[in-house]
Formats: sequence, C-alpha cells, structure tokens
Amino acid sequence: MEYVIGVDLGGTQLRAVLADELGRIQTHVRMPTEAQYGPASVIDRIVACITQMRAALPSGATLCGVGVGSPGPLDPYTGMVFTTPNMPGWDHVPLRDLLIERTGLSIVLGNDANLAALGEWRFGGGQGYQHLVYLTISTGIGGGVISDGRLLLGRMGAAGELGHMILDADNRTSWEDMASGTALAAYAAQAMIGAPESLLHELATPSTVSAAHVARAAADGDALAQALMQREAELLGLGLVTTLHLFSPEIILIGGSVVTQNSYLLEGARRVVQERVLADVYRQVPIQVAALGDQVGVLGAVALVLYQRHARQ
Repeated sequence: MEYVIGVDLGGTQLRAVLADELGRIQTHVRMPTEAQYGPASVIDRIVACITQMRAALPSGATLCGVGVGSPGPLDPYTGMVFTTPNMPGWDHVPLRDLLIERTGLSIVLGNDANLAALGEWRFGGGQGYQHLVYLTISTGIGGGVISDGRLLLGRMGAAGELGHMILDADNRTSWEDMASGTALAAYAAQAMIGAPESLLHELATPSTVSAAHVARAAADGDALAQALMQREAELLGLGLVTTLHLFSPEIILIGGSVVTQNSYLLEGARRVVQERVLADVYRQVPIQVAALGDQVGVLGAVALVLYQRHARQ
C-alpha cells in the first residue's frame, strides 16, 4: 500500500495527515501555527508534523511523498513562498527546499486554494469532472481552477486569484474587498452606527462585529443583518457570473465558513447567476457547497503529490 503525507499550513493552525491513495486518512495531527514567531519556528513545527506522520507509516508501506499547501503568493515550480498575508516575516522563503533539507523526503508545494481544488477534484465533489472551479469564501476569497483535466497555474503558479477580480471600477475594489467575511463585517460595523435597534448591538460592537455575528442576527430575524446577508448573496452571485464566463466549468464548488455555515446564501447567489449570465450554457452549471469540509486542505496536499506523480508518468 502507498501513502502520502499532506500538510496544510494556515495562519492559525497547522494540520497534517497520513492518507492512502484513495484519500482515506490513517492518522492526523493538528497544532497552532504560532506564526508570530517567524518562519524558522513554523518550519520546525511543519517538520515535527511530517516526522510524526512518517512514524505512523504501516510496516511494509511505501511513502510516495509529502504535499504542502501554503498561503501565497508562491511559486509551486521553485517552492518559493513570496509572502503571506497573515504570517509575519515570510519574504521569499524557499519553503520546499528547506523542508527537503530537513526531512530528506520528496516534497511538493502548492497554493492552498489550488490544492483545495485538487482535493475536491480527486476525492470530493469534483470527481468525474474535467472542468471545475473551487472557491473559498472566508476571511478572504481564494480560488483554484481545473481546466481540461489540469490544474490551471499560469506564469509562476500565480493564476486563479479569483478574489482579486475588480468588481467596482469606480472604487477599484475587488470581489474579496466586497464579499469576503472581512468585508461583510466591515459593512456591518458601518451600518450598526445608524441602527441602534439592531440585534447586532447585543452580540458585538462595531469594532468587534464579525460575519458570524451578522449571520446569527439574521437568523434571529434582525432586519439589518438580513439585509446585509442579502447583499452578501448578491455580491457572491456577481463574482460567480464572472467566474462562469471566464472558465466555463462543469461545476463550481464553494467552501469557507461564510458559505458552509450559511448555505442559504447560495440560493440568492444562484438567482443572480440566472439573471446575469450570457447564455444557458452557464445557467446549467451546478453551484454547490464543497464536499470535503475542513479536510480539504490536507487532502488537497495529498492530491498534489498524486497529481504530480501522474503528470510525470
């Protein structure tokens, strides 16, 4: 039996799994990233995770390699992390080569959203498709694209940054600026000031309000929060319209807490898609919540190893 180690490097949590070629997780580990201590400390923790997973390899089994998903931008061809938005000190860190040096293992590196697309394609809701888009709507908006059965990487692996599509030309604001969980919280903070009757004031202050607070208040019937969630659905729909026109996928899969914890947002987003796309070829595309949940990062890293091995054959 052949196994793969998958590592998901997040700004707050570091996760690793040992899984077989079917994506069945044999063992896993999770620990705080402690990014505030800088790259060297984080790399120590990644190495510790890999070592722990390697020690769990069954007797007689083969380890095919290690896949690592990291926030970007990064170059998957050279293994260089250029910078990361939520981890200080990551300035042109040769993460892949440092991990190879420390572990002696075959290691591949990829952007976390791209790997999530690979994970859904191989193990989740994207199985059987040749064209799909994966989106994550959470603190920011990220994306990965499978086109003609291949992961779309582009020059230096920088393709697929769908969250940075400009949706508002007048204000030069991107989809992420307008529809991420961070953006939803910012709109709520501003709106609360003029709505002292809103239930949001019982849950948070304008300086502490989050997307989760807005969703909770909306579920409790708060008019302001419901209007904010309706706006969120419309903005998600506008980005999906552009995504459909750009890539013409067979399916769009969406992860991230903003949508997975409020799946009704997709109803409103789908209505916008039906109204605004160019032709029926786009209206027929299913838009669904992704299947792998919080395992998408680690299983995406596993899928990267298998994908690259297949590409070499």
